This record gives sequence, structure tokens and C-alpha cells, in this order.
Amino acid sequence: MALWTMGSEVYGGAWSTEAVRSLFTDKHRIGRWLEILAVLAKCQAAYGLIPESAAAEIEHVCRSIEVNRAILEQLRLDYEATSHSTYGLIRLVKDRCGIEAGEWIYFGATVQDIADTWMMLVLKDARKLIADDLNRLILGLEALCRTHRETVMPGRTHGQQGLPITFGFKAASWLAEARRQKRRLEIFAGHGEVGQLGGAVGSLTGQGTAALDIQAMFCAELGLRVPDMSWTASRDLVLEWANTITNLAGTADRICREIYHLQRTEIDEAREGFVPGTIGSITMPHKRNPEISEHVGTLARVVRANAAILAEGSAHEHERDGRSWKAEWHAIPEITMAGAKAVQLVADLIGNLQVDAGRMRRNLESSQGFVYSEAVMMRLAGKIGRATAHRVVYDIAMQAREGNLPFREALLNSETVMSHLTPEEIGELFDPMTHVGSCMALVDRALKDVP
Repeated sequence: MALWTMGSEVYGGAWSTEAVRSLFTDKHRIGRWLEILAVLAKCQAAYGLIPESAAAEIEHVCRSIEVNRAILEQLRLDYEATSHSTYGLIRLVKDRCGIEAGEWIYFGATVQDIADTWMMLVLKDARKLIADDLNRLILGLEALCRTHRETVMPGRTHGQQGLPITFGFKAASWLAEARRQKRRLEIFAGHGEVGQLGGAVGSLTGQGTAALDIQAMFCAELGLRVPDMSWTASRDLVLEWANTITNLAGTADRICREIYHLQRTEIDEAREGFVPGTIGSITMPHKRNPEISEHVGTLARVVRANAAILAEGSAHEHERDGRSWKAEWHAIPEITMAGAKAVQLVADLIGNLQVDAGRMRRNLESSQGFVYSEAVMMRLAGKIGRATAHRVVYDIAMQAREGNLPFREALLNSETVMSHLTPEEIGELFDPMTHVGSCMALVDRALKDVP
């Protein structure tokens, strides 16, 4: 029985993509740790720190171990008996090596070297997987921008209709944000995916006189960058990953929260694509709930909550702090898995989004013309001044609201307005396409560099 939702065989798929979740399994972790130990031995032998024959045997043994249920059970028992994260792994390899080679396993390194290096390898793999879904999202948003460049709809502020916009303009806002998130992932790749080989206090004492060369080869063999300094106590890179994924999950949440509201029965301007067989409610058979939008919001909360845990770890003590470091073992997997799932889901949602242009136009018209108050005010401002125009239009709008009178009719009944504007000029101001020119220009700008 799974006691952890993300590890549930039944429900785990809702909390992570399968590919990212597999990166954090015990089997994958132990397999990568064995690979790291093999590479460490190879690099140490290359610079004469350990015998070449011992290194060759250690490499062979590490790469020949099949991480199965029996191996994991043995490691569990060793961990519970010793409370040490890698003692059981060292013994596992040593028991399979000859007497001489067994003495050189894990030479001069510490558990944090192995665990931190593994974490960066996992984050590198996860970043690539997340970037693939983010690229799908970007392509979907570009398509929405093109298709709905001129699709007029109400723009809303504070939950109320404000001015006309186009749905392409709304999608372009999401697109620009998603592209910034892509750049943030790339920035992390540029300086965040570093190895860790520092030893007990980060000084590489255990690696001998060629310590820096061994460290450089170790990182290169694993496809990681060489750190400019030991980071056993400096966890800003870990927090940067958390902040990057928090930011990315926030974008997914913003998009999905908007669609959640646009799918409300009273608005009904955009809807999640319906999958036949999906059940919205056991008690209300008619319902088509915005399941994806809601769940992305849940995932984003999981990410944000765990990011706070990692923020607490910024202030490590001395050269190593087990309290803050071990919290990462919980928070990093949840942040990464939930963030990856959020991006996958929002990319799926955008790819299947149903947009109701007719309903958007009808909702805009339901405002009884009040969304054009700014346009009327600006036209009057050229004749009587902005402050005066604001006061005049405000009074007309408030009285019309009270009397349930369409805004255009109220304007035509105003002597002040009619002394400065003709009925034809007022009519022109009530054409929504005259108010969205910049929206379309901004969509074009967003798409400018897209092939």
C-alpha cells in the first residue's frame, strides 16, 4: 500500500509524468549511484590515487549489479541498522569485489558527493523532459494566437468587464510568459547542473594532490559542469531550481485558472476539450468539470509549499548541515514531479482547448455598451478636457446603471454629449474592432520571431 500519493500505483500518475517519476524511484537512484561510484573509481585511477586494477574491478562490479527487489531490501535493512545513507551500498559493492579492490571503493568521498551529484544528474534529465512539454505548450499558444488574433472578447479587471480585447491577445500574454520560463530553464542549465566532489568538509582533501583534476574528470565523465567552489553548504543552486519550477508552475496555474473561469456556465467562452467517458460528477451526470485546470492549481500549490522548505535551507551551518540537506530529499522530488505534471497538463489542455468566439461576442454585447465608456471619454476629452469628460461620462454611466438603460441610449439622451458628438460618431465608438488594434499589433509582436 502506498502511503505517499506520488508513489501510489493507482493515483501516482496524477502527480507526476511517468518519465519524471521514474527518475526518483529507488531503483533508478541506486542504479545512478552505482554509476557514480564506477566513474569516481575510474577518475581516481587515471591520476594514480587508487590502483588501476582495483578501479577496473570496481567499475565492472558497479555496472554489473542488477538493482532488483532483493537488492533494495538488503539496502533497506542496512540503512535501518546503520542510519547511514550509503554504508549499505558500499558494502554491497565491496562484497562483490576482491579483497584488494574492495578497500578502494568510495575512496576519499562522502555521501553528499554521491547524493548531490545524483541530484544534479536527475535535475538535468528532468529539465529536458519538462522543456519538451514546455515547447509543446509554446507551440499550442502560438497556434491560438494566430487563430484568434481578431477574436473579440471582453477584457476583464477585478472580475468585471473592462474593455474589448481579442482572445489572441490573451493567449499572447501566456505565450510571452511561457517563453520567459523556457529561458529560465536554459539559464539553470547554463550554471546549475554541476557535480559535487568535495569530501568531508568540501576541501577535496581525500582526493590527494591531483584533487582538482580528478574532480574535473569526474564531472566531465558524468556530463556535469565543474563547480567553481564546493557547494556542500551553499544551496543557492538547489533553491534556484525550486524557484525556476515554482515560476513555471505559476505560469501553468495562471493559464489554467483563467480557463477555469472562462469555462464557468455563466461565461462559457472557453472549455477544456472533452474526452468521452470522463465523469465530472457521480451525483450530477450533466457536468463537464474543468478537471485539468483545477488539478494544475493543486500541483502548483504542492510546488510552492515545497519551495518554502528549500528556502529555509539557504542558511546552512558551517560546512555541512544535515537538517537542511536532508529536507531536500523530500522537497526536490515533489517540486520536480508536480512541476513536470503541471506543464504536461497545461500543454495538453491548450492543445485541445475549445474556444467559443460567438459566446465571447455575446458576452461582450451583454455589457449593454458600458465597455466603451473609455472610448467615449477619450473622444470627449479632445473637446472638453479629460477631467471634465471623465466626470460627464461617469455621471451618465452611473445613472444608466441605476435606470437599467443601455449606455449608448444614455449617451444619446445627454445634452452635454450630443452638443459635442453626433449619433454617427457615437455609433463608431461602439464598434469593438476599433478598440482592439493594439491587441492585434501585440499579438503580431509576440509572433514576430516565430517561423
